[in-house]
Amino acid sequence: MSIPQFENRYFEEYTVGETGAGGSRVIAAADIAQFADLTGDHHPAHTDPGFAEPRFGSVIAHGVLTFGVVVGLTVEYNGRAVAYGYDRIRFPRPVLPGDTVRATSEVVDLAEHRNPRIGLVTKQYTGVNQRGDTVLVCKHVLAVDRTPHSEEPNS
Repeated sequence: MSIPQFENRYFEEYTVGETGAGGSRVIAAADIAQFADLTGDHHPAHTDPGFAEPRFGSVIAHGVLTFGVVVGLTVEYNGRAVAYGYDRIRFPRPVLPGDTVRATSEVVDLAEHRNPRIGLVTKQYTGVNQRGDTVLVCKHVLAVDRTPHSEEPNS
């Protein structure tokens, strides 16, 4: 697998409403089992069909697994941006084994920061399954370098 090339975008190059199409990924039963082992989260909703099937029809993916996949599918490889935080993470529908999660992003806010060298870009990430049901929404706040201004020459 090749890693995408970094691009360099400044804060001033973002616009509210700009969208990005992420990729998609099938979530397999093995992904859910491996995630349970990796994290130690063996809640029966994720690991016990007898518990999960009456409630969900199957075991379900961990919300954090779904979150990680959507973030990975929408990541912007911008050398001038770093994650500042995530807000309002919601899982409106469960992800079942075999579901295909497709991710998109939209810039929903641009804000100043107390540090004048950066601005805050807020993107809404949305993950949907193959039926078009929303399985994740969250806001990702990025700290992005502002365009450097030339310093005034001393008089």
